[in-house]
Amino acid sequence: MFSLKDAVYNLVAGSAELIPEYVAFARTIDDLGLHTFETYTAAREQVISDQAESMLELSTPVVRLWDGIIAVPLVGTLDSARAQLVMEKMLDALVSTEAEHAVIDITGVPTVDTEVAQHLLKTVVAARLMGAECIITGIRPQIAHTIVSLGIEFGDVPTKQTLADGLAHALSRSGLKVVSA
Repeated sequence: MFSLKDAVYNLVAGSAELIPEYVAFARTIDDLGLHTFETYTAAREQVISDQAESMLELSTPVVRLWDGIIAVPLVGTLDSARAQLVMEKMLDALVSTEAEHAVIDITGVPTVDTEVAQHLLKTVVAARLMGAECIITGIRPQIAHTIVSLGIEFGDVPTKQTLADGLAHALSRSGLKVVSA
């Protein structure tokens, strides 16, 4: 598009009376070029935003483990936006599956700070308001130390070392028992 300006300039370069028209033409080409660039940039930003949202959705699965029991395996860093999404997806899954137990597994969460712990507690409280019990699993020694150091208390929220222990607890609370064949 901008090379068109050069071609037109070469045609009008020898004619002084065409210079004002050329200047107006050049401004129009510049405006079109700017508009094209802004449109392209906006479209790219939308694609990136959509992809980021899709990745966030995929990184927060809710899995039905058993009748009445769902699991929320978390991997990676939790921030406010992702913690909010975790809560929304888990609450939606509690309703859609009619689950009474949710196992929140934080084995794949590298660090837990005050904000993450508060979001976990809010999620547990929201689930309780819906009549479901949450079990938090996957608390590694470093995370346990951090939680204690920060003075955060999970109160009567059941915590288990592994996802398997959390599932066994939920099954037991549901009146079921897993036995060896």
